[in-house]
Amino acid sequence: MKKLSLFLFLLLSFIKVSACSCVPSTLTENYLSADVVGVIKILKVYDENTEQRTYKVDVEFEKVYKGTKFTTLNVRGLIGQAYSGACEINIQSNERYLILLNGYNNNYSINSCSPMFRLKDQPTKDDDIRLETLHKVFSYLDENKNGLKNLKFVSHYDDSKAMNSKSNLSKIKNFKPKQLFAIYKVQAREDSRIEKITPIIGFGSQEKAINKALKGNILFGTTMDSEQSLQKEYLLLLFYHKENLTSEFGEVISKHW
Repeated sequence: MKKLSLFLFLLLSFIKVSACSCVPSTLTENYLSADVVGVIKILKVYDENTEQRTYKVDVEFEKVYKGTKFTTLNVRGLIGQAYSGACEINIQSNERYLILLNGYNNNYSINSCSPMFRLKDQPTKDDDIRLETLHKVFSYLDENKNGLKNLKFVSHYDDSKAMNSKSNLSKIKNFKPKQLFAIYKVQAREDSRIEKITPIIGFGSQEKAINKALKGNILFGTTMDSEQSLQKEYLLLLFYHKENLTSEFGEVISKHW
């Protein structure tokens, strides 16, 4: 009986922990579908509701890339207590985030699945550069909606990336990009590899080497929904990370911003 009770306890604990399941999406798709995109700072954490397991935070916007500012966010969880199995999140004063959110009747809520990225509490030069690059990406998406509307950005995996080394993409020699991001249109094969690559807006350097590395090593992720799976053409967004040129393992060309 004791063994059965222990088994049931562990099973229920596993179910509780595993209950939260987030549907992944790319940064670009989140931007295109969001009502509000910007950088916020948390000013105040308050108004905890222990029954509903929610609380509120007051925010101020440091940057707005899309939509209209708001002042309050509803948060899933308790103050200082977040259960990952319930998609709860722990938010504290003075934290900074890049958010890409949808609202309902001008109300905005977040949980651990919400498209948001933690920034350093104090702005840094590196963060400023990354955010400026993102701003350029967002501006490009806004200016070219019509040309990109029938294509979706898809997640991908570089199987040349080992735990203790850079990917083949990041090992490209004499890479001197003219800009910090690139967008490629790719045709997919049935095995989720790349058949053909067309630069929409390339890096402007070593494009043949990039083409070879992408074709040889990129595998599309499992984030493609049923609608995407019927497509044969997708978009890939890549970023250049100059700060990783001298890093032993850091990626120089990556899908991560």
